[in-house]
Amino acid sequence: MNNFFQFLLHFIFIATFLFVYIIAIIILKPFRLHRKRKISTISLKLSYLIYLAFFLAFVYLVLFFADNEVNTEENMEDGTSVIYYAIVLVSFFIPNIGIMIRRRFKKNRGSYNYVVTVLNFLIILALVFMMSHVQWNF
Repeated sequence: MNNFFQFLLHFIFIATFLFVYIIAIIILKPFRLHRKRKISTISLKLSYLIYLAFFLAFVYLVLFFADNEVNTEENMEDGTSVIYYAIVLVSFFIPNIGIMIRRRFKKNRGSYNYVVTVLNFLIILALVFMMSHVQWNF
């Protein structure tokens, strides 16, 4: 019976994350091109969707497969967990704020799109770095 509840919990999270991702695709309309800024717009939208996939996968993996047996006091003393928390907070807020306020930039929107695209890819690299340093319990 316990395995059924674990399966159900995994299924609910996967379904919810897929629903969030599909809603993001519907709202962003990633292949709807802007007349003047075709490349910068599509690069921003695609980098955001790639970021969102990595972030949702990271959250899923941490929720269900992170090794909780590791001594957290050691990580707190050397400051790595504080850095990880800061990276997670930044990686949650910066891309989401960046995609939400993009229409407020009228003059330099092309440059803004490229800057936020680079930030999205840097955050993806930070998430991959964190994924490689977490002890997983599969």
